[in-house]
Amino acid sequence: MTIGDKIKSARLERGMTQAEVAEDKITRNMLSAIESNKSLPSLETLFHISSKLDVPVAYLLSDDFDICVYTKNRLIDQIRAAFSEKRFSDCISSISKIQKLDDELTYILAYSYYELGVLSAKRGSFVTAEKYLTLAKEFSLKTVYDTRSIECKIPLYESFVKNVNSPLLDFNIDGFSSGMVDLLDYEFFRYICNDTDYSYTNQLYKKHVLAKSKIKERKYYEAIELLLEISESKASYEYNAYLMYGVYGDLDNCYKQVFDFENAYKYSGKRISMLEGFNS
Repeated sequence: MTIGDKIKSARLERGMTQAEVAEDKITRNMLSAIESNKSLPSLETLFHISSKLDVPVAYLLSDDFDICVYTKNRLIDQIRAAFSEKRFSDCISSISKIQKLDDELTYILAYSYYELGVLSAKRGSFVTAEKYLTLAKEFSLKTVYDTRSIECKIPLYESFVKNVNSPLLDFNIDGFSSGMVDLLDYEFFRYICNDTDYSYTNQLYKKHVLAKSKIKERKYYEAIELLLEISESKASYEYNAYLMYGVYGDLDNCYKQVFDFENAYKYSGKRISMLEGFNS
């Protein structure tokens, strides 16, 4: 590529007009002539253009300068810092500025999309969650780095964003169990399986399992007390939309059993609202 071709390409990639690049340092006509290879820029003009386009002068002058390597080297420290601090949206935003992905960047994208997908799933934004989890799956297959842990866990969260009423219907339980490496996700799996014998560290799962046992014993008021405690935990890290969906269903049932139809109607409405919100 010629100097003019590189300048035009970089300008268009950034969505800038010729006037925005030229400013008051050079005329738009001069920049147009440079981009069409009818004129060569002076060194002073070249420095101005490189500054406006945020590309090194060496890239514009050299035939073998790899702009992708330069951009990664410039951004990699902030990408790694964002990743370690769990600022996954920032990771994705920074990586989007790099045209060519290597294995490290692809690995970071896979995990970032996975984490955002899980967060969206837990918060009940199922359409967004499914989009992120799909991207996580795609990027996990494009890197040589080991992404088996997320490849194993993605189907778990896909199972309930695709079918919140029967999440295990199309779920490969044996494949998940054999590949599971993360205790927190394994607890969620046991919770979905309604495993009442599992020793949960997640207090909300533990409390809901206990509430379900109270329901079986027809101790509805004790169950209601536990369920209401869970319903007030939305700010908790342990909060999960699937959990709350079940809690609202159990509250609806318990209040019906004690003939409190006003509250039964209230929690039935909350459950329906959640179901509608899952499509956001």
